[in-house]
Amino acid sequence: MKKIIPTTIAIIKDNLRSPITIFFILFFPLVLAIIFSLISVVPQQHIVVYVNGKNDSEIASYLNQSKLFIGIVGGNPQLVKLNQQVMFYNSTSKKVYYNQLEANYVPVLETYLLSIHQKDLLSSYELITRNTPEAYEISGVIGVISLSNGILGITGVGSGYYRDKLIERLASSPLKDYEWVISLMLYEVLITIMSTIVVLIFGIIIGFLPIISLSFIGILALSTLMFSGLGAIIFGLSPKDKIAISNTVATVIVFPLMFISNAFFYVDEFPQFFRAFVSYQPVSLVNDMVRDILIYDKLPSPTIFFIIILLTAIFIGIGSRLLKLRE
Repeated sequence: MKKIIPTTIAIIKDNLRSPITIFFILFFPLVLAIIFSLISVVPQQHIVVYVNGKNDSEIASYLNQSKLFIGIVGGNPQLVKLNQQVMFYNSTSKKVYYNQLEANYVPVLETYLLSIHQKDLLSSYELITRNTPEAYEISGVIGVISLSNGILGITGVGSGYYRDKLIERLASSPLKDYEWVISLMLYEVLITIMSTIVVLIFGIIIGFLPIISLSFIGILALSTLMFSGLGAIIFGLSPKDKIAISNTVATVIVFPLMFISNAFFYVDEFPQFFRAFVSYQPVSLVNDMVRDILIYDKLPSPTIFFIIILLTAIFIGIGSRLLKLRE
């Protein structure tokens, strides 16, 4: 175990000398954050409106005739705190509750409701300000960081060491296989933290104030380890005489997982047959946990947390057997 920290430090020093590595650690996630935050890419095509109170069924039915709102009887104002595309309307007191993500749709909803109430006065209340489009995008980028650094980091460093024949020198040293694996994965966790700091600083600049806690750092480390395990599997299965194939395979896996997820788009913006995959693929599960902590300051769902723990154990267990210094 004494060799793990020095090996990790050596990997950090060796790789952070490369301008390409610096780009992917610092500038690539920053570019993603800037693009998806500043152009407001998050689309909102259907807003659920829970109606409760006098004539609630009639009002919900009327809203369902629109192409924008989905009227549902029931619910309570607290629903808008935990959902991105939900409003609540109390038809007895004529109050509309919404979060900042739906601010642009409030005047449209009020127009629909006024036509029902024949110009009775309505009151609107913004129930939450933390859940903004910028918060959604920044937290999504963080999930993507753990994905790209975990998978591409392992295959990139590993294939580079094979190409430069450093693996042969490490294999001839007293370094054990498990120490090599742990050192490499610790490196991925550290660069993920570096990337996340850059993205969070940008988020603060554009108005998102994240809630940083030990739970967040733990989730960040756990998700990076999970994807690092997957990267180790890809690298370990790649033919050593054609080790560059691992980078190609990793890229083919990373980019679909990145964009076919809830990182930048809501699940209901995808075709119906894709939504189950988008909701439960690893990147989306990580994003759900990150958003729970960064935006809502609450612990992640125990079910999602258990799934991530299980996937991490499986990926690292298989990957550590395949990612060896000595064949």
